[in-house]
Amino acid sequence: MTDANDSVQQMQYELMLLSRYQLRPHPRDTPMIERSAYLLLSRLELVDPMTLKELSHALRLDTSTVHRQLGALLRLGYVEYVPGAAGEVARRVAPTTQGLAALVQTRATYEAGLRGVVGTWPEKKRQQLMVLLREFNQDVETMEDAPWPRLGDAALSGTAQG
Repeated sequence: MTDANDSVQQMQYELMLLSRYQLRPHPRDTPMIERSAYLLLSRLELVDPMTLKELSHALRLDTSTVHRQLGALLRLGYVEYVPGAAGEVARRVAPTTQGLAALVQTRATYEAGLRGVVGTWPEKKRQQLMVLLREFNQDVETMEDAPWPRLGDAALSGTAQG
């Protein structure tokens, strides 16, 4: 039973609903990359090439899951292995031009869906929601010791960002 006066219960419920709508394609016939590819490419887009271990930590997933997801992206030509520092044993992964193009296309579809919802909102209201979402996400990232890079961050690198 939920308490209509408990804001945490209400937030939990609204977040559950948000997760239902968040990555739903609009329109559904638009070619899009799958959710795991979207997350991996979004992470790799803003940072230096990362190792499997670094990606696993950043995504909060076990290495076998990330390895499987990377394998699918490698087969599609969306990521590639690149040389690391001299003497480094672990291979580093970077997005390809094709992978970034697929990411941009998928992101545009998600943004169009979001604009369909908030497009008529005043800019101040959209900014308020964005600030609250960023603060919430950054608090979670701090708790998990796994910060994510954001557009406009000063020094972006795979190792510095976790």
